Amino acid sequence: MRYLLLLLIPLLSSCASPSKGAVVQEPVAVSDEDRIVRDLCDKRLALLGEEGHHGNARTIAFKAALIRRLVEECHYDAFFIETGAYDFLHLQAQLKAGQPVSEAQVTAGIGGMWANQEMAPLIPFLTERLNAGTLVAGAIDDQLNRSTYAQTQMPRELIPYLDGPRQAECGPEIERNMTWQYDEAHPFTVETAKRILGCWKELAASPLGTPEQLQMVRNLERSFTRKVAMMSRPPTPSGATWTLDDDNARERSMFMNLEWLLSQSPRPRKAIVWLATLHAAKDLKGLGTNRQHPTTFGSYVQEKFGAQAFVLGFSALSGSYFTGMDGRARVIPPALADSLEGLAFSGHTGDTRYLDASQLRAFGPKKARPFDYVWIEGPWATVMDGLLIFREEAPPRPL
Repeated sequence: MRYLLLLLIPLLSSCASPSKGAVVQEPVAVSDEDRIVRDLCDKRLALLGEEGHHGNARTIAFKAALIRRLVEECHYDAFFIETGAYDFLHLQAQLKAGQPVSEAQVTAGIGGMWANQEMAPLIPFLTERLNAGTLVAGAIDDQLNRSTYAQTQMPRELIPYLDGPRQAECGPEIERNMTWQYDEAHPFTVETAKRILGCWKELAASPLGTPEQLQMVRNLERSFTRKVAMMSRPPTPSGATWTLDDDNARERSMFMNLEWLLSQSPRPRKAIVWLATLHAAKDLKGLGTNRQHPTTFGSYVQEKFGAQAFVLGFSALSGSYFTGMDGRARVIPPALADSLEGLAFSGHTGDTRYLDASQLRAFGPKKARPFDYVWIEGPWATVMDGLLIFREEAPPRPL
């Protein structure tokens, strides 16, 4: 109903002038959140980005509140997030078996990166909807979360599907890797990674118990394929072994997970995808220097869904954020006056400023920093469909 009222506002304001003596109604103010809901409501996919360190309290709190509105007002019925796929696959199987899931399980599935007060209000909402069957949830990354079902229970459930002798060979290797119990006697080498990859490949070809288990193993196979490739190549002068090929493979894996998740429903879903803006980006080719950019998850979404998908980015004029690397907050330097963020707030007194697609196009190529608070110049309208800028960002508050 609220969304219908938002749509009616322009129509009401265009009616004929009132007769003499009539009371003139002031135009109804439309908030940035209302404008974003209006832009997202008729889409099939809402890609909600965030800065790449995932340590932005204002962004997380805004997205958590936005998701409730998209579900309640716009009938979105799927929530997917950029975290390890394994726990949510387990929850899907549990729900299919008629067993309810707990808030603790949903929290663990989302992962410790978002274990903060800003995300907390979303957990009971998601849990209630999952148990009611009005929402599905999943994750799109093939990387492992620590101290969750993926690290503890999952290996013990998968290993028995191997042939007898291979259980004895793969079991200890996988258990050691999941708990990272390596020492001088048992080092983690490229040969170790290759052996574990061989175990996952065998499991992928085995008759597993559920479709969710097969999807777990496919993700583990893709993850370890990248790991073996990275460990097998010589390091660069700076010591790096990660390359653009690894980035491309991870982006592709995330999109494969999205396709699988969507394919599990007999009817089209309206899905919210929570992820870093860099992954959500529709196209990176026009940004910055001539350096190569990865083929993003968002570019695959754009190719398949086109205008049915919407990419929302976030940035900040100033403030601070959390990187998760050393436990300290990092300062966001004040925005450059001629940057997209600086120009958006020029003469603007509000706490937020939302730039929709037409406004992004009107600004043209500008410096901006929605990825990781580093300035990049380019035509941002080709990267995202909307950008919400906070006057001041802040680090999340731990639970």
